[in-house]
Amino acid sequence: MLRTIVIGIGAGIFQHHRPAIEQMDFELVGAVGIALSDGQNRAKSLNIPFYTDRQQLFQEVEADIAVILTPHPSHADIAIDCLNAGCHVLVEKPIAIDIADADRMVEAAEQNGKLLMVNFQQRFRPEIRAIYNLIQQGKLGAVQHISLALTWSRPAAYFAEQTWRGTWQGEGGGVLMNQAPHDLDKLCYFLGLPQEVVAWTPTQRHAIETEDTVHAMLKWESGALGSVHISTAEAGPPPRLEIWGTKGYIQLIGDDLTFHQLEVDVDDYIRMSTDFYTPLASQPMPIEYEDITGDHRAIYEHLHAVLTEGIPCIVDGKAAKQSLEVANAMLLSGATGETIPLPLDRKRYSAFLNQRRNTGR
Repeated sequence: MLRTIVIGIGAGIFQHHRPAIEQMDFELVGAVGIALSDGQNRAKSLNIPFYTDRQQLFQEVEADIAVILTPHPSHADIAIDCLNAGCHVLVEKPIAIDIADADRMVEAAEQNGKLLMVNFQQRFRPEIRAIYNLIQQGKLGAVQHISLALTWSRPAAYFAEQTWRGTWQGEGGGVLMNQAPHDLDKLCYFLGLPQEVVAWTPTQRHAIETEDTVHAMLKWESGALGSVHISTAEAGPPPRLEIWGTKGYIQLIGDDLTFHQLEVDVDDYIRMSTDFYTPLASQPMPIEYEDITGDHRAIYEHLHAVLTEGIPCIVDGKAAKQSLEVANAMLLSGATGETIPLPLDRKRYSAFLNQRRNTGR
C-alpha cells in the first residue's frame, strides 16, 4: 500500500481521482484544503485527518505520494514542498503556468530522487497509444504534417461560476492553460518539442481577460509542420487529429481512428513516378490496440507500476513540461506577433507573464 495525501481535496476534480485511488493499492492518510466545508467533509467521509497547513501535515503524517489538485498557478510551490518533504508527486495538468517554474519542479524531483508525474491520462487512451506506436514503428515513415482542430464550447456562465477562470492571475492564460493542455501534450508525445511556434491568441467572444481561441503553426527540427486550432468561443464537429507521413496517414475523428498505408512511399513516388496527376493509392490497415482504459485509473496503475516495479514513466515532469513550453510560446507569439524559437527564453516569458498577471492585460 502506497500512503497517499491529497492537497486540494476540496477540488471538484477529486471525484475523478477518488475511485482510482480506492480501487488500487493506495491508502489515503491525510488531506490539505482551504475550502473548509468541502475539504473537511470529504476528509471526514474518507476517515482521514484534514489540515489547512501542508507543513503541519508533513510533520504529523508519513506519506509516500502527494496528489496535487489545487489551481495550477500554485502547482510549482506546492509540488516542490512535497518533493522536499520526501514525497513522490502526482500533479494535475498543466504542470505549472510558467515553464521556468516547471524547470524548478523537475530539478527538485531530481535533487530529492523522487518521481514527479503529471496527470495527462489521455496518453493512455487506446487510440493515442496506437498512434504513438505506429509512429515509433515507422509505419507512417517520416512524419510531414500534423493537424489538430477542436472546440471546447463554454457559455459565459462557465466563467462567471468561478472568478479565477479566464484571468491571468487565476489561470495564467485562457484556453491554452485550461482546455488545451491534453491536446498540446499529444503533439509533444508524438513528435517531441517543436523548434518554432507562431500563434494568434484572440479573445473572440467571451468577456474575459485571456484568450478564448488559439490558432497556431508549428515546425519541428525534423521538418515536420503542424497546425493547431482550439477554442471555447466556437462550436464545431468532433475533435479531429490528422497525421501525414511519407508511408501513410492517420485520422482520429472523435474516438474513431483509421490508418491508411500508401502503396508507394512519397519519396519513391517523387523520384520515380511518371504519372503526373493520379493521387497515390492507399489501403486501410488494421490497428493494434492495447488493453488500457485511458482514464484516471490508468494514471494510477502506471504510477503504481513505476514506483513498485521500476518501469519507465511515460508522463514524468520532463515529458509533461513540453506542452507547457509550447503553450507559453503560443501566448508570447500571440502577444508579440513574433515567431518564437524553442527552447523558450525563460526570463522573457516570466517577465511577460508577470506583467499580464499584475495588470490583467
